[in-house]
Amino acid sequence: MSTRTIEEPAAAAADPDGPPPLSGRLPRPWLFPLLAYASTWILTLGVWAWLGDRNVAQVPSVERRKYHGWELHFVFKDASNYLDVARFGYPDALPLDADGSVKANNTAFFPLLPMLVKAVAVPLGGRYVLAALVVSVVLGAASAFAVWKLADHLRGRRIADRAVVLYCLFPGAFVFGFLYSESLAALLAAFCLLALVKRQWVTAGVLAGIGTAVRPNMVALCAACAVAAAIAVHRSRDWRALWAPLLSPIGGAAYLAWGSLRYDDPRFWFKTQAEGWNQHTDWGAATVRRVLWLDAGVRAEPAQNLMHTVFFVLAVIGVVWLLRERLPAPVTVFTLTVLFLSFTASAQGSKPRFVWTAFPLFIAAAARLRGRTFVIVTVLFAAGFVWLAAWSPLHYGRGAP
Repeated sequence: MSTRTIEEPAAAAADPDGPPPLSGRLPRPWLFPLLAYASTWILTLGVWAWLGDRNVAQVPSVERRKYHGWELHFVFKDASNYLDVARFGYPDALPLDADGSVKANNTAFFPLLPMLVKAVAVPLGGRYVLAALVVSVVLGAASAFAVWKLADHLRGRRIADRAVVLYCLFPGAFVFGFLYSESLAALLAAFCLLALVKRQWVTAGVLAGIGTAVRPNMVALCAACAVAAAIAVHRSRDWRALWAPLLSPIGGAAYLAWGSLRYDDPRFWFKTQAEGWNQHTDWGAATVRRVLWLDAGVRAEPAQNLMHTVFFVLAVIGVVWLLRERLPAPVTVFTLTVLFLSFTASAQGSKPRFVWTAFPLFIAAAARLRGRTFVIVTVLFAAGFVWLAAWSPLHYGRGAP
């Protein structure tokens, strides 16, 4: 593995001669990822118009009392929890069942996204749903730009253009249309990885530290920072690289420390996850059962299970391409860690939005897919995007894909 794995882009070698990339034909190349992102909202608004009030009966009555019209499409499942945290904060005490176990509650949701919604809601006069929509749109656009920027640095403009199209139209990207934290996580992760390959250690550490306050699986950034620092110290004795792993866990650790003091229990988050939301690490047992259709509970929901199977296969193909493409070690480690954390979680597995969060897969895919093959894959992705965006609200009790 050459020093370039950490320090230099491989763009010049990987970007063959030919007509200008699509982004090069625009007045400003950075408009291209924004246009790619706009296509997701065109599809989303089309789905919302088609859904109309078809999904209203599926929405819990408590949600129907709080939200109306387009809000019922946008405030989907976890989005309602994030909005409640933004409005009311976290509970004063962990709610308990009669047997002493912790009930499902909002401490499972990390604080950065609700903090941003609250900050935007203040100048909007407390209109939290509108603030959430503004935050979602801006973060989604910014994440598309960040992924494009990272891909451009690693493999050149032409591959970056294809990568951001795949990122924006992959079926898991349907969560752009909800108040979900994946786009904020991708935004911070892409810029963190870019800082790592540029050896901007403090910047990378700060971005990773902020990222770990978004979602628990952003601990993958800690792994990426650790690997990048280890390589830099081993090869060039660059001890400044240690700033990245030292700073990387600060955001998530601060939330867990705060909650430990508030609830007088250092395991408050883990108890909420395991007892309240029935989520835990099972080292891939649930994923294997889903992919191989091994139990009756899985087979009872064929559409949901087929989705898990298809996206597991896509993830495996993506990993093979990622390893063959030999992207910088921190980028590869981040991707594999995100997938590992998802596949070994009892309630997550190969859900489309978790595969999508491992976005460097799209850089590797963009390097492999060209011409008509790329167009066919893009169309299939867009069709899957529309199907998931329409299917999920009509099957509210099946979990968020």
